[in-house]
Amino acid sequence: MSSSRLRSNRALKDLAIQRALLLYKLAAQATKEGKYTLARRYIELGLKLIRKANTCKPVVYRRWVCKECLIPLIPGLTATVRIRGNRKQVIIIKKCLLCGRVMRTPCIREEPRKKE
Repeated sequence: MSSSRLRSNRALKDLAIQRALLLYKLAAQATKEGKYTLARRYIELGLKLIRKANTCKPVVYRRWVCKECLIPLIPGLTATVRIRGNRKQVIIIKKCLLCGRVMRTPCIREEPRKKE
């Protein structure tokens, strides 16, 4: 591949991610207004853009969108968020209030720094 083609491919992927993030913001705003069908459509369009550009999903699409009903997860409005602690890791539990799907995200707990 030539370098100009690689550059244009990167630009295309970057543009797709920017548009998808903009669509996520619009979906979150529509969810806050109670327009769930519009929010679902925005998320579907964002996912379609990401698939078409053949790029990986941004973090907000992986962690803050319900994979079952495609609604943005907003704590207190469309999701409940709980933190369950273990010894070495913490598990963040998100439950969609519309469909009931539970998502668990493990996080490694940071060691407290010793004061010297």
